[in-house]
Amino acid sequence: MADHGGSDDIIIKLTNVHKTYLLGLEGVPALRGVNLSIFAGEFVTILGTSGGGKTTMLNIIGTIDKPSKGDVRIGQDKIKYATPDRVLASIRLNKLGFVFQQFNLIGSLTALENVELPMQLKGELSRSGIRKRAS
Repeated sequence: MADHGGSDDIIIKLTNVHKTYLLGLEGVPALRGVNLSIFAGEFVTILGTSGGGKTTMLNIIGTIDKPSKGDVRIGQDKIKYATPDRVLASIRLNKLGFVFQQFNLIGSLTALENVELPMQLKGELSRSGIRKRAS
């Protein structure tokens, strides 16, 4: 096992993470007590059976969903069930990137406009700078 140094090198940490979805009146557990640490520069593959919770875990790591119980840390940001959606949106905009299996593009925009959109939301570049970077 590699020596990763101090805990400051951890960029993603899940501690006792649970996720339960409501199906009618019943709770269906998707994750039960998951613990995971991912260090800076580390390449991680997530494998498992169909229905084993891989997508649920990725949605929680990606702040698309929140844990029902447990703690998630993305960098220095702590995420719990009560974390407001605006905080999660800020983390997605400023700290995470996604490559989805399906394209998940906004159909009324061109491919170029879809690439430009997050840069427009962030508001750090001029319109011409955004177009140049997106191209």
